[in-house]
Amino acid sequence: MNELQLLTQAQGQDLILTDTPADFFKKYARGRCAVFTGSKGVESNGAWSDFSAAVPGADNFSGIEAEPPVETVERMTAFLKDGNFDTVFAIGGGSVLDAAKAALLLSQSPLPLRELFGINKFSEKFPGRELKRIVALPTTSGTGSEATQYSNIVDKSAGVKKLIAEKYCVPAAGCLVPRYTATMPRSVTLATGCDALAHLIEGFLNTGADPNHPEANTWALNGIKLVKQFLPGALENDPECRRQMAIAAALGGMTIRFKSTGLPHLCSFSWFGRIAHGIAAIMLLPESWRYYLGNPEVAARTMMLKEIFPGNTPEEIIDSCRQFLTELGVPEKLNTFPDLTPELMERTACSAGENKMKLELAPRPVPVDQSRLILQNILLKSYGE
Repeated sequence: MNELQLLTQAQGQDLILTDTPADFFKKYARGRCAVFTGSKGVESNGAWSDFSAAVPGADNFSGIEAEPPVETVERMTAFLKDGNFDTVFAIGGGSVLDAAKAALLLSQSPLPLRELFGINKFSEKFPGRELKRIVALPTTSGTGSEATQYSNIVDKSAGVKKLIAEKYCVPAAGCLVPRYTATMPRSVTLATGCDALAHLIEGFLNTGADPNHPEANTWALNGIKLVKQFLPGALENDPECRRQMAIAAALGGMTIRFKSTGLPHLCSFSWFGRIAHGIAAIMLLPESWRYYLGNPEVAARTMMLKEIFPGNTPEEIIDSCRQFLTELGVPEKLNTFPDLTPELMERTACSAGENKMKLELAPRPVPVDQSRLILQNILLKSYGE
């Protein structure tokens, strides 16, 4: 909890862990309230009964799908504008939280949604404005969306998932209730846990972003330890392991808030609907990590993980991490998934190579003129050819 309290103190965001969220709900239920939810999961995990008892009369927009598209966000935005709400809650997995962030931002913006994709597009055009921000209650342990400025939205017309990175998307508050995650099936627990681990390791290896926050590497290191120790038990639905994984996921979100993800997230961005995001990112991590080792600072940083993933060299530590994933049931190669093909790997190498900024910010920068070859090598090795 110390790390979560530190974020509260340092960043002006309430981020708490509790088994009894009624006081939290009541604290933030100011004026007319809206609440965004996904499927019936909020009913089976107890979140809806807790919320409706503490905040009776809130207007509910439900049924937000996984990987929400632009069209869903626009419907959510119309709902917010019609209701003129004072407070907006989001209860669900990362998709619900991300969609709520985008909808609340869009409802207060004169810019259309597609002009908000990118980094601080709103705040750069309208500096100094104060906007409403969501109150987040995650029901999965992986995305860390309760602590980040990111919102991932699918643009079906372009066939890709697009990112809003906007300071106004950092939730005003977040509440972790570990028992809400107990109804996650094993596959979702594994995918979201892998997503958290990818965030933590990618952020930890991003040595170039070390100056962004003095505690970010501590958060990452502590989170990696928690995932290694408690994800296996969470897969067996042990309550204490669920609790620790909720903390680990939040630490992952806190980490990537200041130290961005790298090539695994970049390359898997357009694979929505084909493979669970967390599984894709973690399966791309080992070969991306091997590429990063060409940066001596990353090699040295890797050795700091030897107590977690035993090894006497950076390569052995990567192998140890990959062995941990294998023991959890993560497939060895991407060719296990029928919707992932060599042709898709080739297209991904080309399209990801167009993101110059992300290439330059990788722990070992990728030269633009060599990006297709470098990314193709990472992708095909991860694929199995």
